[in-house]
Amino acid sequence: MRKFMLGVVLATYLVGTAAFAAEVKATITHIDVNARIIVVDGRAFHVGTNVDIAVFKVGQVVTLVFDTIDGQLKIVSITVD
Repeated sequence: MRKFMLGVVLATYLVGTAAFAAEVKATITHIDVNARIIVVDGRAFHVGTNVDIAVFKVGQVVTLVFDTIDGQLKIVSITVD
């Protein structure tokens, strides 16, 4: 019984903290290079250090795939359309 309960608690924790990717296609309205944030559709998306944020420009239409992690929108991939 003890092993079963541990499994249920662990499964609940993993499901509760799992991130689910979503996608949005819109125009970049603001870029903060120092904070590594791109604003699209009125939402601030955090850009990882593996992305050269300087290549993006306000006014570009982009497709973002993102996860919500710890309440922040984190970009998984970004492409210019």
